[in-house]
Amino acid sequence: MSTSPDQSKPESEWDRSEGARFRPIAATTGLVALVTLRELARRRGALALATLLPLTFYLVRLETHWTAIRLLSIGLGWATATLALFTQVSSRSVDRRLAVSGAQPASLLLGRYLAVLGLGWILGLLYSGLVLATIGDELTHPGAVPVMLLLTATVATPLGSLTAALVPRDLEGALLLLSVMAVQVLVDPSEGWTRVLPLWSTRELASVVVENLGPETADYLHRGLAHGAAMTVLLTSASWAVGVLRLRTVRLPAPSPAGPAYS
Repeated sequence: MSTSPDQSKPESEWDRSEGARFRPIAATTGLVALVTLRELARRRGALALATLLPLTFYLVRLETHWTAIRLLSIGLGWATATLALFTQVSSRSVDRRLAVSGAQPASLLLGRYLAVLGLGWILGLLYSGLVLATIGDELTHPGAVPVMLLLTATVATPLGSLTAALVPRDLEGALLLLSVMAVQVLVDPSEGWTRVLPLWSTRELASVVVENLGPETADYLHRGLAHGAAMTVLLTSASWAVGVLRLRTVRLPAPSPAGPAYS
C-alpha cells in the first residue's frame, strides 16, 4: 500500500527538527570536552601525580604480580577519579552561568565526563603496554590487562564526579577518594561485604590475568565484568542525577500586567 505525500511530510519535518535540536547539543558537548582537556593540560602537577602514583604502586610490588597489577589498577582508579573530581569542582561556577545562559546541563556534564574518561583510557592503555612489556611473558592471560585497566577508568570517572557533587571543595573530595582507595587496598577482597566497594572487580580480573584458574576463568571474568558494569551504571546514574539537579534553572513566572492607574 502506497503512502500519500501528506503522511510522509510530517515525519520528515519531525526528523529535521530533531536533527536541528541534536546538533547544538552535540556541539556543546564536544566544545566542553575540548575545553576540559585544555584545562587539565594546564594542571601539570595533577597530571604528573595521576601518571606517577599508579606507576609507583606497580613498581613497589612488582615481584608479586597479582598484587602489583591490582595496585596499579586501584592507583589508576584513584588518579582518574581525582581528575574527575578536580574538573567538576573547578567548573561549578562556569557551568551554572552556562546553564543560566541556556546550555543544556546534560551537555555540560557529558562533555566533562567524556574528557576525563578519554584521559583515563589513554593512561590505562599506556600502563597496559608497560605491564605487557615488563612481565607480559609471565602472565597467564596478558590480554585481560587492558580490559581490567579500561574498566577501572570507566568505573572511576563517575565515582569522581559523584564525589564532587557531594563535597563542598576538592580537598574534602580528594581525602574521601583516598579513604575509599585505602579501604580497597587494606581489606581482604575475598570477604563478601567488600563487593560494595567500587573497584572490587580488580580482584577478579587480576586473578584472571595472573593465575591459572582452569575452568573457573570464565566465572572470574564474568564476575569482574558484571561488577564493573553495575558499578558504572550505578555511579553514573547517581552523579548524573545530582549534577542535573545542581545545574537546573528555576524560571520565575512572568510578572502580571499592571492594572489601570487611578488618580
